[in-house]
Amino acid sequence: MKIKTRQFSLNNVIGCNATLDSNKDIFNQVAEVSTKFKEVLIQNGYYTDTPIIFENNPFEESNEITILMAVGNKLNIIGENKSQFFYKEKLDFTTNYFYRHYDQEETIPYDEIKKIIENDSCILLTIYHVILDLDSDIVVDLYCEVNKL
Repeated sequence: MKIKTRQFSLNNVIGCNATLDSNKDIFNQVAEVSTKFKEVLIQNGYYTDTPIIFENNPFEESNEITILMAVGNKLNIIGENKSQFFYKEKLDFTTNYFYRHYDQEETIPYDEIKKIIENDSCILLTIYHVILDLDSDIVVDLYCEVNKL
């Protein structure tokens, strides 16, 4: 397993939370929610061409995930945001725990990744999953956000 250092950087990020069914495939559900989210953004005058991005910690018991999309338009939110969506002008960090998962027949080695993080005296906060479709081959980039103990 190759763990690398890599920067994760997005501008004009709109996100929403979703609750998944633990009895169904997580990636199929993420694809479905992301498609609907992207349609809502386009219908409201925003464009996005980012891959599917979601955030969660697979070791937490929650079925909550956060779907993220970077939009090409800068937002100007006036007043209190009372919608189910949130906005971040910039999401940017460098991780020493980046992993690219190629083989969709194999499960993502979350336990091994967590062990490497803990061996470095760190704690896993969350993982940003970037799902890439490369000529019908699905690749998942994992950007692990950690804290030093």
